[in-house]
Amino acid sequence: MTATDARRWYALCLLCVAGFMVILDAQIVVLALPSITDGLGFSASGAQWVMSAYLLSFGGLLLLGGRIADLLGRRRVFMTGTLLFGPSSLWCGFAGTGAVLIAVRAVQGLSAAVMAPTALSILLNTFEEGPDRNKALALWSGSGGFGATAALLIGGPLTDVLGWQWVFFLNVPVALVLLALSPVLLRESRTEARTRSYDPIGALTATGAPRCVTSS
Repeated sequence: MTATDARRWYALCLLCVAGFMVILDAQIVVLALPSITDGLGFSASGAQWVMSAYLLSFGGLLLLGGRIADLLGRRRVFMTGTLLFGPSSLWCGFAGTGAVLIAVRAVQGLSAAVMAPTALSILLNTFEEGPDRNKALALWSGSGGFGATAALLIGGPLTDVLGWQWVFFLNVPVALVLLALSPVLLRESRTEARTRSYDPIGALTATGAPRCVTSS
C-alpha cells in the first residue's frame, strides 16, 4: 500500500468518526431526556424540543450545507462545522435554562448539517468510482448506524453516573481530535462554478415548515 493509499483510508476513519458523532448526538439525548426535564424544569411537551430542535435544523439545512461545501471548499467547511459543533456541545452541557438548551441544540443541528454532507462529499472526492469507493461508502454508512446503536447503549449509564450534561460534553474531545487531524488527512477540494448560487430561503422554509405544522 502506497502512502497515498494509506492516507485516504486514514481520512475515511476520520470521516467515519464525524458521521458517528453526528448520529450519536441525535439519539443519545433520548435516554437523558427524563434527567434533563427534572434538571431544567421542562414540561413533558417542552422536553421534546431538545431533540426536535436538533433534528429540524439538521434535516432542513443538509442540502444548503452540502452546497456551501462544494463551492467554498470541502475541508474548510467541514472544519468550520466541527469548530461550531464542539463549542455548541459544551454550551449545551452548561445550559442553565430550557430555552438556552433548545436554542443551542438548534445550533448543534446546523453544525451537523454542515459536517455530514461535507464528509460524504469529501469521501466521494477521495475515492474514485469502483470497489474502493463502494467499500468506503459502506463503512461510512455503517458508522452512522453504529452511532445510533451506541447512543442507546451508553446514554443511560453516562447519564446515571456523570449526569445528563455529559451526553453533550462527550462530543468536545472528539471534535478537538477531528480539528487536529483534518488538515493532515483531508485534501481541500471544491466545485468550480461560474456563479455561486445558494438557496438559504428554501433551506429555512424546509426547516421551519415542520415547526408550523406541529404548532397548528
